[in-house]
Amino acid sequence: MNKSIFAFAFLLASVPSAFAEPVWVQVRQSQLRAQPKFYASSTGSVRYGDKLERVSESGGWVKVQAQGREGYLPLSAVSEDHIVLSSADLQKVRADSTQVVLAGKGFSKEVEQQYKRDGSQLRYDLVDYVEQSARVSPGEVSQFINQGGLK
Repeated sequence: MNKSIFAFAFLLASVPSAFAEPVWVQVRQSQLRAQPKFYASSTGSVRYGDKLERVSESGGWVKVQAQGREGYLPLSAVSEDHIVLSSADLQKVRADSTQVVLAGKGFSKEVEQQYKRDGSQLRYDLVDYVEQSARVSPGEVSQFINQGGLK
């Protein structure tokens, strides 16, 4: 192999972040994980609309760089499509705030009220209760996995 081609290939392999593809967070908030596991320790958090640099992808997880930190997110938490947040950008793509919230897998009070007006009989008070009371720390998740013999 030509030495210059080998050197170029080595250079490309040693600096993958220089060619990283952007992805955007499409969930309200998510924890960056130190390993591609839901119970791994957190290296930070990201929020809806944050732009991240994809480093690699494997097994349903994406390794990203965000604000000088590196970590893993489930693939379902990111999108290759640019997430729109400003009202000026909304006008460009002809989307209203309800569509943006739904696209981000969020559920605002306005969306809830619209569903109620449309005759939905869903119990939103129970959804609110679960969202507010179901807080589990990564340590509790790890303990649950270990005690249950899960892998």
